[in-house]
Amino acid sequence: MRFLHPLAVILLIAATASGQDRDAITVLHAGAPVPYEAMLADLAKADVVLVGEQHGLTAGHAFEARLLQSLTSAAPRLTLSLEMFESDIQLVLDEYLRGQITESAFLAASRPWPRYKSDYRPLIEWSRAHQIKVVAANVPRRYVNIVSRQGQGALRMLSRDSRRYLPRLPYSMQISPGYEQALDAIFGGGHDSAGAAGMPTVEHMKQAQALWDIGMAESVLRARRSHRNGVILHICGSMHCERGYGITERLRAASRGLTIRTVIIRTEGSLVDAQSTELGDYIVVCPPNPTVSDELEQPAARSR
Repeated sequence: MRFLHPLAVILLIAATASGQDRDAITVLHAGAPVPYEAMLADLAKADVVLVGEQHGLTAGHAFEARLLQSLTSAAPRLTLSLEMFESDIQLVLDEYLRGQITESAFLAASRPWPRYKSDYRPLIEWSRAHQIKVVAANVPRRYVNIVSRQGQGALRMLSRDSRRYLPRLPYSMQISPGYEQALDAIFGGGHDSAGAAGMPTVEHMKQAQALWDIGMAESVLRARRSHRNGVILHICGSMHCERGYGITERLRAASRGLTIRTVIIRTEGSLVDAQSTELGDYIVVCPPNPTVSDELEQPAARSR
């Protein structure tokens, strides 16, 4: 009997898992299933593609890696933008992508998310191998923490060097009524808007969420100005872009000529058919895994 080399076994398992992930997803458009290739052709013609993920969803991250690989061919002037890296480590990210520093040095300096190895490393390594620009799109968490405790007015006390990582102050808090209601529902539980000094209030947490939204939107717009005629693929938590909220509405307000497509990732059983057309242009339905909660993320609350 002939045995496979251990490396061949690993590659075979990886290929099989990849095939299973691809077969497991369903792409919905206007409430009906569509082929992955039809979605890809449409996304390749957009200026900005916003992918709203469920953090930690294994099949969702496999889909993101697949989409990045597909768009590398379909949209050659592709730029990847990530919520998962903060703008003050852009230099470190660039150094790693150019092969100037080791991966261990990159990880030590870049504050990667806890599930980086399984969830986001495939995106970075693909980009590195194919010379794709990657944008560290998020506002540094330390500044979001300030806003969640003291409000955006406290940002004016920062030095000029610090403020270069922030949008122009004061940033607008004009958001759609639906988004305001959703944020009130998330941040309202257990938090008194007239709480003790230095403790997060509902209003301050909404300001913190807005700082993340507008910060990422401005990162995407800068990338777009630098790479005209190319697609900007931005990956973030779904709360930041679904239903036309968050980054989506910030981008549309700043540049009405942009062609924006939203791809929202959900798990099986978490959708009501009537809602699927409201979430985004495309809904990618993935099988769940036991480590994932279908609850909406609460990033501003996490910043405390």
